[in-house]
Formats: sequence, structure tokens, C-alpha cells
Amino acid sequence: MSRLADYAIRSLLGVLSLGVLFMASQVVLPVEEVVVAGNQHLSAEEVLETTGLEAGTPWLWAAPRNLQTLLANPWVKNARLEKPAPGQLRIKLYERKQIATLRSADGDLGLAFDGMLLPGAPRLPPLIEGTGKPPVKDLVQLVKLFPGATTIRFSSAGFRIEGPSLKVWGANVKELQRWAKEHKIDTSAAVHVYPWGESESR
Repeated sequence: MSRLADYAIRSLLGVLSLGVLFMASQVVLPVEEVVVAGNQHLSAEEVLETTGLEAGTPWLWAAPRNLQTLLANPWVKNARLEKPAPGQLRIKLYERKQIATLRSADGDLGLAFDGMLLPGAPRLPPLIEGTGKPPVKDLVQLVKLFPGATTIRFSSAGFRIEGPSLKVWGANVKELQRWAKEHKIDTSAAVHVYPWGESESR
């Protein structure tokens, strides 16, 4: 037998062996259970449908690549695939937390701590609305700065924040931060903050 023929036979046997191992991995060790943990907004059914991981799929072939589509969801900040035991999978989700509701032309969106806009979010105060492109980074800072706010309105002129005992307007976040640091935030007066000071009206 020539060396070329010997090499061809060895290659064929190698391919056949890999094929057998692949088929065995599909049949001998299927996934028996998939547990979804850490999800608050997304349902376990949505997570399983998105990842394609379910009972009966090959356990050995389940890998982090199965989570790529899930990670593209705005609600998902991070996700991890764990294999606690043969035949078992655990998908650990770290979802973004909604801190406000942004009213847009496409409907209400949730606003997360990192500025991500979340579709299908529940109505959660403060309600943010305005004209032009939302300055998301500034809006996140304002939500953190005024935790008692019920509405935040933005425009090219500035920001108006209102709450049960709060009415304040400022041209930019920096001025509002200065005012909040130097004054009691809860006030019955309507406050306009300027670079040179502020005015109040009742």
C-alpha cells in the first residue's frame, strides 16, 4: 500500500470517528434541564427562545456563543452560561434597571442607569419629555440628582424638574448640580437657576 493511500485511509477513519463522536454527543448526553436566573423583565420563556437552549439539545455543544442574541437585547447588561452538572444548564442574567420613563415619538421607553433605552418598559416616574434629541447622559444625571422628581422636561433652552415640593429650571446640568448642592432641594417656590444666581417665584 502506498503512503498516499495509507494517509487517505487514516483521514477517512478520522472523519468517521469525529462523526460518531458528534452523533454520540447529540444522543448520549442531551440537556435535561435549563434554569434561568436573575431575570426580572424578561420571562424565562423569552430567554430560552432567544438562546435556542432547551431540553433535548446537546449539552456538550452548549456554549457562550448561544447567548450572543440574548446579549443584543437592551434589557440584558450581561449574561453567563453555566454547566452545574452533566445535562444541566443555568443561564444567569444581569438585567438593566429602569430609573425613569422617556416619552418619545415611538412611544414610552425606559431609561436605564447607563443611559440605555429600554423598549416595553412599564410607566415609572419620573416621566421625561421634551423637544429635540434627548440628552440621555444629562437626563440620567438629573434623575439621580432629583430622586423626588415626577417630571423632567428638556429643550434647547434647558431643563425643568418638577415634583411634589419641587419646581426648578436650569440651562444645564452643571448649574442645577451647583444649586442642589448649595440649597435644600425640596421647595415650594419655583426656582430659576442662572450662572450668576437664582430667582424664586411662588
